[in-house]
Amino acid sequence: MENYQFPREITLCLSGGAARGAYQLGVVSVLEENGIKIKAISGTSVGALIGASLACGRSAAYIFKVIQSKEFRSVFQLSLGHGYLFKLNHNAKVIKKLIDKESFEALEIPLHVTACDVEDESPVYYNRGAIFKEAVLASCSVAPLFAPVHVKGRMVVDGGLVDNFPVEQLQQYGYPIVGINLFPKYKKIPTTILGWFKKNIHTAWQSKYIPKKELCSIYLCNEKLLDIKVFSFRDIDKAYALGREEMQKIIQRSEKR
Repeated sequence: MENYQFPREITLCLSGGAARGAYQLGVVSVLEENGIKIKAISGTSVGALIGASLACGRSAAYIFKVIQSKEFRSVFQLSLGHGYLFKLNHNAKVIKKLIDKESFEALEIPLHVTACDVEDESPVYYNRGAIFKEAVLASCSVAPLFAPVHVKGRMVVDGGLVDNFPVEQLQQYGYPIVGINLFPKYKKIPTTILGWFKKNIHTAWQSKYIPKKELCSIYLCNEKLLDIKVFSFRDIDKAYALGREEMQKIIQRSEKR
């Protein structure tokens, strides 16, 4: 990056990673402060939610403030006895604070949302039609924590199961791609059965990221994200600050050219 001039127009690929998404917001907040224009976004799970809100014209700082709020917790409704723990409250008022458009065509920035078809276990990519909110919330429905969502007759869940880093969707635009992956390589040697399951899942994911990483002009995947729990809001301030710090350093180095 020492001799790299940071592009003024980019496309943005946002992986899933639940609460770690605050890191993505930190990165984007610095892009916005430096006048970097986002020409298209592709996202999975929390990346889809953040991308959708950005595409609706919200700033990264505003999105982070909403996610920090107690009101945001109203999105999650306990729903035991139905095969899942929670369901997403699609009608929560806070959802409209983040995404207030009715269709993909109404967005200010082209958006691609990834979900997973429950029946045939294949990725589903949404980028058009009046199913905008349904598609975004389906991409965030991590099974079995959250209930599946029906979109155009298909039962779909979190796209991270099949494509957690949908960078290929952005190649058509011809702009440099900034990719933000919330799952760095898991380096600890497991000492428990649960630890080995976690290690194996990470290893399987990492093998998929290798060719995807090559499609990015700028790829961010900070190892310190391993210290931030995926399903806890406790460290979102830390994640946001980490994202800001890393992107500020990248832009500062590019300006020294």
